[in-house]
Amino acid sequence: MNKYTFRKYSSKYPKLFEEEKERLQKLLTGTAIIEHFGSTAVPGLGGKGIIDIYVVVDKDNLNKTVERLQKGDYELRPDAGTEDKIFFRRILNTGNGEQRYHVHLTLIDNTEFKKDIAFRDHLKTHPEDLKTYARIKIKAANEANNNKDKYMKIKEPVIQEILRHIGF
Repeated sequence: MNKYTFRKYSSKYPKLFEEEKERLQKLLTGTAIIEHFGSTAVPGLGGKGIIDIYVVVDKDNLNKTVERLQKGDYELRPDAGTEDKIFFRRILNTGNGEQRYHVHLTLIDNTEFKKDIAFRDHLKTHPEDLKTYARIKIKAANEANNNKDKYMKIKEPVIQEILRHIGF
């Protein structure tokens, strides 16, 4: 299976996110920000078809949120996270294959969270940058050969240029 594929954007992505957001809101206690980001959050972009979700909590609720996510069938993936982000996944088998949800748990002051949301919002309102980024994603998917480092290396210059443009 090719890990890095490029699928056309589907109008079902916002609905899948909203359903998962409702599920998360019922599961979590306390105040949490729940944001859809990544390729499925940008109409017209396309990508791997994974619904990427930020769950942002305050430090006092972090451990409780980890526990609640695990109880809610989100698989903790410690090797896939970062120092500032705890990574979970949930894979649903549908009649047409599987639907993946990636949950990125972080704190409100996380710069990566702020960059990702600003990047998403910029692509939604700048069609030329959206087209440029879509082209580089297709190129990266075709050339990466399942190599994450290569995939990211191909995309990185475009990402960094857009981030510089929006003040990161």
